[in-house]
Amino acid sequence: MGISVRVNNDNSKCEMRKERRLCLLRPCERSVLRSVKVPKGKTCQPKFQAKKAENLTLSGCTSTKKFKPTYCGVCTDKRCCVPNKSRVIKVNFTCKGGSNTQWKMQWITSCVCQRKCNKPGDMFSELRLL
Repeated sequence: MGISVRVNNDNSKCEMRKERRLCLLRPCERSVLRSVKVPKGKTCQPKFQAKKAENLTLSGCTSTKKFKPTYCGVCTDKRCCVPNKSRVIKVNFTCKGGSNTQWKMQWITSCVCQRKCNKPGDMFSELRLL
């Protein structure tokens, strides 16, 4: 799981504020991506869903309910698979010691294979240019 950060002034005082949200584009285990099957005659499987609902974990905290996220899939023709549409959900976590916290999270609803990628299959390639 990662954290995306942006600065936004869309508020009543038009003040610049830093917004953070959790994001989970793909499962960390490479074996899961290898198991994603591209339909015959197609060049991509833009999204797939986790096989079963699981608790999300973040820095020793565990979500209070289980989720079955949708992930961005794979493209077999040197394109990159990235989120196309998403919404924001709120996730409640219980942490060690009994404290609770809530995070906003990007919830992917669709992904798309696009040609704008510096290194095929590497969703972080643009960050290396900074």
